[in-house]
Amino acid sequence: MELWEKAARELGSMPVLLWLALLDKKQLEIKKSILVFAAVILLAAGSLGDVSLFSRFGGAAFGIVLLFFCRFSGEAMGMADGILILICGVAFGLYETVALSFFAALYAGCFSGILLITHKAGRKSRIPFLPFLLLGYITMALLIHTV
Repeated sequence: MELWEKAARELGSMPVLLWLALLDKKQLEIKKSILVFAAVILLAAGSLGDVSLFSRFGGAAFGIVLLFFCRFSGEAMGMADGILILICGVAFGLYETVALSFFAALYAGCFSGILLITHKAGRKSRIPFLPFLLLGYITMALLIHTV
């Protein structure tokens, strides 16, 4: 992938993920209309990459598995989070989506652990996941695109 394609993809994706993260932090919910708008921008930005069709299908499959987890886990993870990971799977491919999901879960787990240790939250407390997805995307972009 050429440098301008990487830059255009990051400049298209990063503001959308930042916007969604701020909304999720404020409201703990993302409206469907906002999610559709974000999906269009993320898919357009993701189309700038040289991701194979097979990888995009793999990313979609990973997102569908997460959606099933969201649905059947009593919404331990919100449906909007699962839908956004599905969109990222189609836009960025399997490898990058798994990487950003891993880092997001790692950051969310560390943050939750700190909240539990300091007694600022309980085991059943809800935290917004999209800010951690943004951090995971930034980490993934820095690690994968600089190698």
